[in-house]
Amino acid sequence: MLRIIKGNIFNSQCQTLVNTVNCVGVMGAGIALEFKLRFPKMFERYEEHCRKGVMDIGKLWLYDKESPWVLNFPTKKHWKDPSRKSYLHEGLKRFVETYKQRGIESIAFPALGTLNGKLPEDEAIAIMAKHLYVCDIDIDIYIYDRNVEDDWYRKIKQKFERETIENLATETGLSVHRISALHEAFGRSDIHTISQLTAHKGIGVKTLEVLFRNRGTESTPTRAVENPNQSSDSVQGALL
Repeated sequence: MLRIIKGNIFNSQCQTLVNTVNCVGVMGAGIALEFKLRFPKMFERYEEHCRKGVMDIGKLWLYDKESPWVLNFPTKKHWKDPSRKSYLHEGLKRFVETYKQRGIESIAFPALGTLNGKLPEDEAIAIMAKHLYVCDIDIDIYIYDRNVEDDWYRKIKQKFERETIENLATETGLSVHRISALHEAFGRSDIHTISQLTAHKGIGVKTLEVLFRNRGTESTPTRAVENPNQSSDSVQGALL
């Protein structure tokens, strides 16, 4: 079943989430930054794949070592470039050919190539629907709603509301100045996700990385088991 949902993909209960990436090893903004913060080990392997020239348009990389699984889907060559419709067609064709083989049972996509990719939302969704309607698994396409809080934002915000600035500084290793800036940001009515915190003065990606390392609960280990007959690339996640 194919559903269109307006919301935040990180609230999805699907087995697999799709991360839109470039092919040069950068996850610096938007949904990719959120994935980088949540899955730092995945990001390290993604960087390695990019250095080796493995990541390319039409090649998908399934990271199945944590839960949820993450399907990295290139929608750009370089992070500075806009996305292209042809890139969506290539990647979606590959997904339809390989999702059963890779054990994907349900999946949530963002609207591919929109936002930072600059593709019109209606055109991107039409392309996605054209390819995905043949799949016999549950598929959700998330239209990003910047006003919907995600799972970890709520949890970390609640922690900041409960504890003192001094205790948080001691626990995280962040300066009192940075903790105070985070307190102010969590109080803003226009911030609802972790990546949006960078819009507040005094908060950068490094601060968010520390915040995630100290968030208190790690991702649930995946049920996936590595196959000893896989190649070294596959052991670090399956290339589709």
